Amino acid sequence: MNEPFDANIFRDTFNRYVGKYETFCIILTLVISSPFIAYGIAWYLEQAKVDIKGFLNVWHTLGLSHLSYELISSGMISFGNLSCGVISIGLWGSCGIISIGLWGSCGVISIGLWGSCGIISIGGMSSAGIIALSSGYTCGLIAIATGNKKPFEKNQYINGKAFGFIAIGRHARGVYTLSYHDDSEGTYQLSPKRQDPEAVALFTQGFRKFKGAFALPS
Repeated sequence: MNEPFDANIFRDTFNRYVGKYETFCIILTLVISSPFIAYGIAWYLEQAKVDIKGFLNVWHTLGLSHLSYELISSGMISFGNLSCGVISIGLWGSCGIISIGLWGSCGVISIGLWGSCGIISIGGMSSAGIIALSSGYTCGLIAIATGNKKPFEKNQYINGKAFGFIAIGRHARGVYTLSYHDDSEGTYQLSPKRQDPEAVALFTQGFRKFKGAFALPS
């Protein structure tokens, strides 16, 4: 692009994309937590001598009758503090084809609220995989790290370090890098410091609103 580059518009656009990602993470957290919430409600109602047959019928209709819950559990659908299964949900950790852990997880599709490792890996603080996403530190073929927002401070973030062939983060290292700060390193960069045509062409295809940073003032 031949138009002048506006670093402030670029950073504002970056933060708006991060906001959307954070909303996605909140929804994902609620989805991950829902089995634990449902189990807790069922346990409470059972203790209160409330008839929960209707709830259990819905549970079975959803195909969750084979769900096992133990301190350490395994099965087709595994649900416990530590779990291993095809679909595995663990309070502390999990391992499976689809693996969800509130602290850590490892699997083909891996989601951990603290850390994760897998082909597609989403971690709260750290992740590693072919496609890796987190707010803190990521390493992967495609690595995305958004940063952790400082409490009570607008547009102030810490961490957000991405390392990969395609690296997107507040601090990025890779071949193709999209970085919020000036300290990124890469063969082709799109950042406030550098706007290499190869990086601009790649990243504005997936994140079209970055084109606005090149728009001429009206």
